[in-house]
Amino acid sequence: MTSLLLYFLLGIISAIIGALPLGAVNLAVIRATTTQTILNAFYIILTAGVGEILLATLALYYNIELSHFFTQHPWVQGSFIFTFFFIGIYLLFIKNKINTKNYPKLHTSKLITGFSLATLNPPVAIYWILAISWIDKYIFELTPHTSFVSLLLFFFGIYLGKTTTLYCYGLWGHKIAQQKNSKTKLSRILGVALIILSIFQGIKFIAE
Repeated sequence: MTSLLLYFLLGIISAIIGALPLGAVNLAVIRATTTQTILNAFYIILTAGVGEILLATLALYYNIELSHFFTQHPWVQGSFIFTFFFIGIYLLFIKNKINTKNYPKLHTSKLITGFSLATLNPPVAIYWILAISWIDKYIFELTPHTSFVSLLLFFFGIYLGKTTTLYCYGLWGHKIAQQKNSKTKLSRILGVALIILSIFQGIKFIAE
């Protein structure tokens, strides 16, 4: 019983650590709470949790294959780093100077948005490859041969940790939305955060 609880708690902790850095899903949740409602953000959060489980499952069962893929195709991770950097530049210097009132708004399903942003995310996939390998090596067995109940609790912990962290981001975005000039302030905060994150990831990427 104790070991099963450890699998569950480790799933929660691992997901929280992976979800804390600002990323595409976090950004989508914050923007949903500031420009729409917290309910819209909740739709993103629910399916982002499912996407996180999918990435963790792929990392568990195809650890070696995924490692080779990202090693042989470094442009995949590099493209995401450049994307985050240019989004940060846009949010910090350009967005608030453009009048977007007359531009048509694209309406996409929040459920699809949450799932796609969570799964099409190479840095998160790499994180789960490293996290699962580290857990298996230093804490306890975490392989495809681990008992079904243990894996089920581990993945449920991942879902809970991911959705809880994103919900906290949503609450933060909702709090910012209630302040004066909230949209301008939020764009600048997110812009700076994304630029710093992309620079840090870029240095790490080059060093590897």
